[in-house]
Order: sequence, then structure tokens, then C-alpha cells
Amino acid sequence: MTFEDDVEAAIAVAGEELQMTRDEIIRLIIREWLQGYGFLPVQELDEGSETEGSA
Repeated sequence: MTFEDDVEAAIAVAGEELQMTRDEIIRLIIREWLQGYGFLPVQELDEGSETEGSA
């Protein structure tokens, strides 16, 4: 699947920054969109998670 030039460029930049492949970035974007609009449940962090609440 190909997108307009500006979207392809944004995907490429995101991939470089996040060290992810093009396919991984597209999967991530789709998953987050589906979660954001309620089509997929949002994964909750465990209470004992080291990432929760750390800044």
C-alpha cells in the first residue's frame, strides 16, 4: 500500500526516529487509531509496572 508523498515522508521520519520498519509504524498507527475510537480495547498497564508514573 502506498500513500501520498507527504504521508510517506512522515512515515519514513517516524520509522527512523522510533527505529521501526514502515510496516511496524503503520500497524502502530492503525492500532492506536482503533483504540482511540473504541474499536479495540485499550491495554491497561499493570499496577506493578515500572513505566507507570515515572517521569
